[in-house]
Amino acid sequence: MYNKVKKNIMGKVRVFSGKSRLTSVEKLEGEPIELKIERIVSNKEPISDGAPSIFTERKDGVVSAYNIRTDRFEVAAEAMDKVAGSIQAKRDSKAKAKAEKKVANCDVKEAKVETKVVDIKSGDVSGAKSTEGGAK
Repeated sequence: MYNKVKKNIMGKVRVFSGKSRLTSVEKLEGEPIELKIERIVSNKEPISDGAPSIFTERKDGVVSAYNIRTDRFEVAAEAMDKVAGSIQAKRDSKAKAKAEKKVANCDVKEAKVETKVVDIKSGDVSGAKSTEGGAK
């Protein structure tokens, strides 16, 4: 294996190892279709390989698993809405329990909120004189 040395913009040197953890896939040589047809016809073998049949009875209609028009995104969105709802319900129950615990620990005297009455004078509040309508 070999090592690659690279310099980045700041001038620092980095060493990259040539070793990889990727493994190769076992290769299989396929049989050409012409030879396969010739073999099946000459030996009178049944055709054993192929895709599974996806046709259904007419009375069953179109199965959603095989329907290309099925919107799988809607199904996933509905499932995620249910998950989000359950998470929100858990949060709400924790908040409710915390609030009940706080109210249970609180005294009646502490629950009263003190209020102050402030009398606001109308007219001259700041004591500054008005500049409008004055002598020039």
